[in-house]
Amino acid sequence: MLDDKDVRQVVGEDGKQYSAVSYALDDGDGRVRMSVAVDDGGWSAFVPLVCDEIMKPDGTFVE
Repeated sequence: MLDDKDVRQVVGEDGKQYSAVSYALDDGDGRVRMSVAVDDGGWSAFVPLVCDEIMKPDGTFVE
């Protein structure tokens, strides 16, 4: 069962430093749910930009 979390400090194209947290979770039936949350450590830390996708075993994404 997947339950990986990765936290990184990255520099964006605008030169600002951002925190990026990514998760990979088992979504059942061989699917993997991938989530990424990004914030700049300011007010955006309360409501980070979040992207959530589900990948099927064949490598395609659920729409």
